[in-house]
Amino acid sequence: MTNSSGNNWTGNIPGNGTAATYRYYLKAIDGLGRVGVAPGGAPTTLYMFTASSTDTSKPVITHTPIGNTPKVNWPATVLCTATEPFGIDSVWVRWYKNSGAYTRFNLANIGGGNWSAAFNSDTSQVQPNDVIYYRIIARSASTQHTMDSTTLYNFTIVNQVTACIGTGTTASDYPFGTYWEDGRTQLLYLSSEITGAGGASGYILSIGLNVQSVGGPAMDGFNIRMQNTSVSTISAWTSTNWTTCYSGTYTVSGTGWQYITLTTPFYWTSGQNLLMEICYNNAAWTAYSPVNASTATGLMIGYEMDLPSGDGCTEPTWTASALAYRDNMCFVMNPGPNSVGIGNIGVPNTYKLSQNYPNPFNPTTKIDFAIPKNGFVTLKIYDVLGREVRKLVNETKTAGYYSVDFNASEFSSGVYFYKLESNGFSDVKRMMLIK
Repeated sequence: MTNSSGNNWTGNIPGNGTAATYRYYLKAIDGLGRVGVAPGGAPTTLYMFTASSTDTSKPVITHTPIGNTPKVNWPATVLCTATEPFGIDSVWVRWYKNSGAYTRFNLANIGGGNWSAAFNSDTSQVQPNDVIYYRIIARSASTQHTMDSTTLYNFTIVNQVTACIGTGTTASDYPFGTYWEDGRTQLLYLSSEITGAGGASGYILSIGLNVQSVGGPAMDGFNIRMQNTSVSTISAWTSTNWTTCYSGTYTVSGTGWQYITLTTPFYWTSGQNLLMEICYNNAAWTAYSPVNASTATGLMIGYEMDLPSGDGCTEPTWTASALAYRDNMCFVMNPGPNSVGIGNIGVPNTYKLSQNYPNPFNPTTKIDFAIPKNGFVTLKIYDVLGREVRKLVNETKTAGYYSVDFNASEFSSGVYFYKLESNGFSDVKRMMLIK
């Protein structure tokens, strides 16, 4: 190689004019005879490139789309694999929020054909129900720099946290005591424990228990019930004021953290302790499915027995057994005031979508709605061309009255529409943004 200037050296690799794969390394010797090589490990390890007259192929990008992401976990990380016969020169992401302008960030090669990087944004720049649209683009390292991209993916920012309580490894046969036909367990989790684990007032969407081994069988008549309470210890059954959050059949499907999605999410109020009951009514038995538990006093009671003609959830003769431990539990929660009804209590008789107020508005307004039945609810904002620009609600809700704030600070003045859908009901109303 020839010294071109300073510490710079250049040289040509001779070729035969046909397509070929070349492998090479660099070697330098200083004035004292000391030797350096690149890449490290040469000549066993070599650089490599492919020479060809024309690159007609495009990069192949493999990517698992990002799912809905809790705001606390933002920015999300994009991971993909990009390959091309001539190698990959660079990979990047173009993305935008809701209907905003595109921005981009580069992915870093993390080994082989794998590329990764987090979105160039922070939690202050996203809100629950924001929709993130993105595509991945890759460019080859050939002279032609051929390019290709994925389809346009999207996911929603959700107001969701997971609060996990307990780290012990004591084996608890409750609540999956399927060595017996019937079982009943009541557990108390203190407000300070839930908030200390990152929870906040809001709906509990699912619960998770850490299963050590699977015994079986499926549990029929399986119920999960919850209530807010001021009691700080339990020693006897609580039989009133329950909200049934799950009722049906449940099978422990594997070890590790197993989550049960509540068919009716429960609204937990910070400052109140959470009392939970899990029970089942089987006609068969096999073996326990023990879960991890932590030492605790006065926070869990239970009983298990074969009741060929009775029901573990309602058996009147059972006396609760105090347990010296309590199951470790994770609560998946959707906290925040946007899930809480205001100005009304009880259950409405009909579906209703109210006119937003104020209207016209700048830049925030409130939208009230009422749903008489539990179900999946969507509340979406559209521009005058019918394009969806924001999801305000996209989740299962219990029957009740609700109020949602819409912040349109990033939108331009004009007419917008909002649409409520749930259980076959649909209504649309018009609103005006004036800046």
